[in-house]
Amino acid sequence: MTKKHPILIEPRYLEGNGLTPVDLATAPKDPNITTEGPIKFSTHMIFSGKISSYVFETEPGRVRIDGLPYDEYINILEGRLILTPDDGEAMEFKTGDSFIIPEGYKGYWEMPEKYREFVIINTVSE
Repeated sequence: MTKKHPILIEPRYLEGNGLTPVDLATAPKDPNITTEGPIKFSTHMIFSGKISSYVFETEPGRVRIDGLPYDEYINILEGRLILTPDDGEAMEFKTGDSFIIPEGYKGYWEMPEKYREFVIINTVSE
C-alpha cells in the first residue's frame, strides 16, 4: 500500500524559479486551445491525480479557448490576465487575484505582460 502524505508547494516554484521551458513544437496539442502568435512558457507540475496542480509562467501572448475541458482554479502570482468570454465582456485579473474558470469556457485569454499563475484543475470527468 502506498503512503499518502501532504505535498509541499515549494515557494521557489511559486516565485518562478526551477520552472521547465516548454517547446511548443514537441508539446502535445490541445484542439481546444490555439495561440495567436508565438507563445513562450515554462511550467512545473506539482501534483497529478484526481486534481492536478502546477505553476505556469509565460511571456505576453493571447490564446483562444474553445471549450475548457475542466474546471480550473487560478491564483495570479505575477502580472495581469484579461479573459473575454464569447458571450460576455472582458474581465481583468491581477497579481493576488484568485478565481475559477468553469468547464466549457469559450473565449480569449490574454496576458499583456509577463504572467505567472498557480493552477489547480479537476481532472475527473463526470
